[in-house]
Amino acid sequence: MRKIISKVAFELIVITLGVLVALGINAWYNTYQQRQQAEVLLGKIAYELTQNIERLESAASAYNDNIIKSQRYVAELEETGESPRFEFVLKMLNVDQGAWRFSQSREELNTLPVELLIALDLANRSNTEAKHMVNTFIFEGHDDLSEFSDSDLNERYLDGIEREFKQIKFYVDYALMSSQQALSRLKEYRATGKLVARKENVTLSTEL
Repeated sequence: MRKIISKVAFELIVITLGVLVALGINAWYNTYQQRQQAEVLLGKIAYELTQNIERLESAASAYNDNIIKSQRYVAELEETGESPRFEFVLKMLNVDQGAWRFSQSREELNTLPVELLIALDLANRSNTEAKHMVNTFIFEGHDDLSEFSDSDLNERYLDGIEREFKQIKFYVDYALMSSQQALSRLKEYRATGKLVARKENVTLSTEL
């Protein structure tokens, strides 16, 4: 009887261990698959960030040129007393966010460090704000130059539009900085599999 009980107990232990090992292997494989899928997803997000950075740099340059032009036009107006011909480049901002938005519904994000997710989310939100600021100004925010005929109104217009250009550039610069930091953190994680704790002091300012 004891032999039978011992044999049954031994078989139960073997079966239990087998089940536990199988569950452990299955859990490891699922985690491995999630990490592989997360890597593919991060590659797409990295590409998206790279493209957005190029567009943000282009927009920042264009609106910086507009700030310089508005200042030059004011100086010309004050010097000659005549209204200069205004030529501003109102560059639209088109940032891609498809890969990041798609990732929001994916379980693979659970395998990523919280610090990386925060950096990516900040880049996405700042890109959205910059895009809204730029495109709203282009389609709704600026007045028709033909409404201004005398030098006083032109000077007031130039002062006002310079402030708007500076505000736009601030949003674009912030989105650019956030995107660059997010891409840097993403590359660090993809290369090492971890993130090093950082204390970053960043100053971003503008004059309105």
